[in-house]
Amino acid sequence: MHHTLIVLAALLLFGGCSSTPAQCSIVNCAGCCDTDGQCQDGTTDQACGSGALNCNLCSGGQVCTEKRCVLVQAVVDAGVPFDAGMPIVAPVETWTWAGFPDSACGNGAPTGIGVNTTNRSKDVFIFLMGGGACWNALTCAFAASNITTGYGEASFGADTTTRAPPFNRAEPTNPFKDMSYVFVPYCTGDVHAGDNVMNYPAVGTQVPARTVHHKGAKNLDAFLVRLHDTFPDATRVFLSGASAGAFGAQLNYQRVAAVWPTAEVHMLADCGQFVNPSGTLFTEWRAAWNLPSIAGCPGCDTNLSLFPKYLHDSAPSRRFGLLAYTQDSTLRQFAGYDGPTYEQLTLSLATSAYDPTANAKYFIVAGSSHVMFGDLQTLQGPQNTSLLSWVQAFVSGAPTWQSVKP
Repeated sequence: MHHTLIVLAALLLFGGCSSTPAQCSIVNCAGCCDTDGQCQDGTTDQACGSGALNCNLCSGGQVCTEKRCVLVQAVVDAGVPFDAGMPIVAPVETWTWAGFPDSACGNGAPTGIGVNTTNRSKDVFIFLMGGGACWNALTCAFAASNITTGYGEASFGADTTTRAPPFNRAEPTNPFKDMSYVFVPYCTGDVHAGDNVMNYPAVGTQVPARTVHHKGAKNLDAFLVRLHDTFPDATRVFLSGASAGAFGAQLNYQRVAAVWPTAEVHMLADCGQFVNPSGTLFTEWRAAWNLPSIAGCPGCDTNLSLFPKYLHDSAPSRRFGLLAYTQDSTLRQFAGYDGPTYEQLTLSLATSAYDPTANAKYFIVAGSSHVMFGDLQTLQGPQNTSLLSWVQAFVSGAPTWQSVKP
């Protein structure tokens, strides 16, 4: 039973598109989007923001300045700490937890982010954590990480993800070693893409009713305000994530790029291929997480495999990479397919969404494993191409960065 529930719920996690164009999006709004989906100019205390992100309400001594909520100098002089629109101050090359009181995990408790800054470069590596997803009481009971426990400073201190190869500064071959690091935890069950609070009814007598805060996108909006001020002159930003975080990286690429309009913002998804799932799962996810429409993506409301091509075309001067296993045992079960079918759909996605565009490449390996970053220095792929050399070329933009598949 437990295995069945895990399979039911680990999902394919992604937000989707609607046949009705979004009223407020990065395409048509230089300010911020209010709760009704309308574009505001982003300059008032009641609706402050930019880049078509969700509008912020400036309060607690804050005022909207240059489309950001900042504390007035009198409040600063009085010793009141900043909680928005302020750099995260941390020891260099040391992991530090930054809590956000206005954020929420699935259980409603606040969360935050981990940062590890450096003076080696002005490049930033932002990593979105994975861990399943959920859209009803049953799946939220078994298939999404940290929904009931939350994720705070103690959880961060015990998390081993920050010791993974991409965060190892001592490894000379690591292409991310000279960057500042940002670790975004996952505790909302919505692939970092939701903005909703759901009261899920009980399932039979074994699974009780529960309230879940799907606030992944709203949390990220809050994080990005302070990350912009922490790295205001970033040269390159590499947005990445694994599994659910890989889907989140793709869905949130445009909002991250809007925060650093003068920087190169590139994206690398570790095992998060947008294979269109079977059945009516997407409809359920969209309703549970309150996923927004994506303007300019016709057909995405019924075929999610169309989204990557739309994303790649939206930023032709930026690089988009995908790491994937042909028969990923985690993703294929969540999508409702057997191994051979999932392999065919993965390869079809590569042909339709990556091959036609010069700025998007893939590293596809035959097999049923899930996520690759842990094997960054050791995994050997097709055509005698190692994962390490492929990622190094992705980061540098070298001509050797080419798609490989079985």
